[in-house]
Amino acid sequence: METKWMKLLEEQPDMDVIKEAGQIVKKGGLVAFPTETVYGLGGDGLNKEAAEKIYAAKGRPSDNPLIIHIADRHDLERLVKELPAKAEQLADAFWPGPLTMIFHKSEEVPCETTGGLSTVAVRYPNHPVALAFIKESGGFVAAPSANTSGRPSPTSGAHVYEDLQGRIEMLLDSGEVGIGIESTIVDMTVEPPMILRPGFITEEMLLQVIGNVTVDKTTQKQIADMAPKAPGMKYRHYAPKGELTIVSGSSREVKAAINELLEAAKEKGLRTGVIGTEENIESYRADIKISAGKKGDELTAARRLYSILREFDEKKADVIYSEAFPGTGIGQAVMNRLLKAAGHKVIQVQQRGEKMIAIGSDHGGFDLKEKVMEHLKEQGIECRDMGCYDKNSCDYPVYGRAVAKAVAAGEADKGIVICTTGIGISITANKVKGVRAALCSDTLSARLTREHNDANVLALGAGIVGTNLAFEIVDTFLGTDFSQAERHVKRVNMIEEL
Repeated sequence: METKWMKLLEEQPDMDVIKEAGQIVKKGGLVAFPTETVYGLGGDGLNKEAAEKIYAAKGRPSDNPLIIHIADRHDLERLVKELPAKAEQLADAFWPGPLTMIFHKSEEVPCETTGGLSTVAVRYPNHPVALAFIKESGGFVAAPSANTSGRPSPTSGAHVYEDLQGRIEMLLDSGEVGIGIESTIVDMTVEPPMILRPGFITEEMLLQVIGNVTVDKTTQKQIADMAPKAPGMKYRHYAPKGELTIVSGSSREVKAAINELLEAAKEKGLRTGVIGTEENIESYRADIKISAGKKGDELTAARRLYSILREFDEKKADVIYSEAFPGTGIGQAVMNRLLKAAGHKVIQVQQRGEKMIAIGSDHGGFDLKEKVMEHLKEQGIECRDMGCYDKNSCDYPVYGRAVAKAVAAGEADKGIVICTTGIGISITANKVKGVRAALCSDTLSARLTREHNDANVLALGAGIVGTNLAFEIVDTFLGTDFSQAERHVKRVNMIEEL
């Protein structure tokens, strides 16, 4: 078939074109359309034959569920059996917008749309063309990203046409999208609600609205033989044609490791590429070097990511090495997509010494302490648990002091202390001579306190940071070296003399 490529103004789309697209969907056809996240491949969400066409056009496994997009919040009632109160709160806060929620589906939703599951994923997007198109299509548009399965998601009409020309009836093109990565997906059928795919709506934003949320382990690791409950959970996604590897560690060591890998690849006659921050990119000896933006600017990294991966395809890179992108908020989503694109192939080059990490908490930080210990052990980092050992009420000075004394005595390389806010336990640790404890709630402060203060104990507030953010802060703190700059050495010495 011939794909009609129709270009539209985002704020004032041609309604004749929109109505034509809507008729295609009502007749069982497929139309690609823009959203604020990425371009979607739309079909009638209540028509099982349309769902099958979507799977066929993408080459997508049929057990990978589709998201139904709506343009009126009241239409949600037709799709779900029940609407939890927390879902209403999230809808009030983030709809229309880049949030998908999972519910127990109604009988009206065909199993072909949900990948055979008894649940349905629903999103109310925030894009003028998308909303007009959904309304003209009957109000229920099932849509995955508009790319062939496994390839980087499309952030422009040109990306869609490259992948799907001849497979779909029409492409609605309103230019580059705004966010650049897919929506956050939250499972509302469990308590507490669980993040199945990170996105622009971050764990911390969700915590502020509904309190406790959990994060599915597959967001950062690969689990085989798992039935995917949401898009992007099981299969390799977003991948360039060249082999992608993520290199994680302190900045100096990552640059050295990547350049060694580049030299080895060039000796084999391979065309090489690197994804790095603006500050580092020129230090790499690659054939193709592409900046994802400045350090700490995860919004820019998110917008550029899929275009960068496609650019490596255009320039025929055989192997690609990427810096890891630790960060708060949307940075978690960027790393999730990179991990999927790399098939979870990561090289860790942190040099954290041969000594262990001492870790302690009170009852308020117990759950987060257990998760951080598991996270570190998965990386082969030995931990010494200084307590507490259960959720019974206890006094944080006992455990903050135990960690601090282990660090001061040289029994541990560094320490981590956790209570509800992180304040009291950090004050306690700093009472021990030789300890420089820093309370951090983001990766910037974690990096700077290591570079500038040579901090040797990290304090976290379990009620302030979510699990994923805590992991990012810990990794940044442990993976960052003291700068050794003269002014910083002088100040650290002044602290020690107090």
